[in-house]
Amino acid sequence: MQNTTISNTRGKAWSAKEATMRKQAGCRNTGIHHVGLRAKNPAASAEFYRDALGMEVVGGTAPDHPLGATAFLSSRPDEESHEIALFANPAFAHIAFKVSSLAEFRSFHARLVQKNIPIKFVFNHRASFAFYFDDPDGNMIEVYWPTGDLSWRQPVAEPLDLSQPDEALLEKITATT
Repeated sequence: MQNTTISNTRGKAWSAKEATMRKQAGCRNTGIHHVGLRAKNPAASAEFYRDALGMEVVGGTAPDHPLGATAFLSSRPDEESHEIALFANPAFAHIAFKVSSLAEFRSFHARLVQKNIPIKFVFNHRASFAFYFDDPDGNMIEVYWPTGDLSWRQPVAEPLDLSQPDEALLEKITATT
């Protein structure tokens, strides 16, 4: 049998066996699925994305909201709660990586905690469960698992306790406040 190699982004070659082992490790994201950008005026920027790219405004807040002024847009609102989040407060700018299961979500969280990477927030957004942390350069990263409930306009940010069992977390998807 040939030893097939796969190059990673740093030029190191992985054997096919190593690549398979990495996939089986339970910490795999499905890629970048939305971005949170700084916008001086989120409502005006939302109009730009709506008019220029045909996106739909699917949520947002006024300047007096705890998050400040925001706007959320999606080109596929029946599939994704949002693909662009606009924030007047630059502290909320981020890049979001999606995982495909609650188990992978928990696995990523445990991995970062084990590596002593501080977790900033853990939220039930109703449309997703998410946690946030900073990379070494101070850029905020979100890892999220979509719950399948797209009925909630964003932003929703209820605290989420990951020490609870899956059953208790899943009950929060359908619970009303």
